[in-house]
Amino acid sequence: MKINTLIIDDDSEWQFVLRKLVEMNPLLNLVAVCQSAMEAYAQLANHNIELIVCDIEMSPISGLDFIKNIENPPLTIFVTSHRGYALDCYEVSPIDFLVKPIEPTRFFRSIEKVRKRLTEVPDPVEPYFYIWENKTYNQINYKDVLYIKSDGNFVQIVTSDQVYMPTGTITKLEEKLKVDIFLRVHRSYLVHRSAIAKVTKNEVILRNGQEIPIGDQYRNKIQQKHIEAYRGL
Repeated sequence: MKINTLIIDDDSEWQFVLRKLVEMNPLLNLVAVCQSAMEAYAQLANHNIELIVCDIEMSPISGLDFIKNIENPPLTIFVTSHRGYALDCYEVSPIDFLVKPIEPTRFFRSIEKVRKRLTEVPDPVEPYFYIWENKTYNQINYKDVLYIKSDGNFVQIVTSDQVYMPTGTITKLEEKLKVDIFLRVHRSYLVHRSAIAKVTKNEVILRNGQEIPIGDQYRNKIQQKHIEAYRGL
C-alpha cells in the first residue's frame, strides 16, 4: 500500500524537483502539488493524506504556521533553503528537516523514516525539546531538566549531569515548553515541578539541595498552582 503524499512549495522549479523525488520512490503516491497553504488545506479536506513534503518560506502563510495550525497533521518533511528554521520546526515534531538542494539519497532516507513510523508500533516517547548549542541540535528530555535560568543573552538549562547554554530568552523558551511540567518561580527561573522538594516563603528547594529564589509576583501562582491544587491528595 502506497503512502498518499502532498507537496507544498510556491517555487515552480522546486515543485518540479520534489515531484520527481516523490515519483521516483515506489512507496509514495503523489496526490497533488500545491503552491500555497490554502490549496493544501483543500486537498487535506478531500483526501487521506499521510505525508506532507512542505516548504517553509511561503506567503501569506508559511509552511511551519500551516502545519502548526492543523489538528493532528499528517507526517511532515520540511524542506527549506535555510538551516536556521530547524529549531522552530521541531515544535511540531516533523519526521525530517531537509535543506535545499536535496540529494535523492537523503530524501529516500527520510521516506524510510516515514515507512517505519507508519508500520511500527511506537514505543512511548519521553517528552523532549531541542536547543541549538555549539553548532549542534541537542535533544533534552523534559524529565532530565532540574531548572532553567536566564543569563543575559543566554539561558542555562541545568540537568542532573550537564549544563547547556543556548542563546535566547527564558520567556521564549517557557512558551515552547509544557506549562504543566515547568513552573515559573522567578523572572529568571523555571523549575521542573517534579524536581521540587520543598517550598518556603522565599525559596524553592530542589531535591538536589539547590535553592531557587521565588519572585514576589510569582508567589501566589506557586501557592495556587503547585501547592493548593495538590495539598489534599
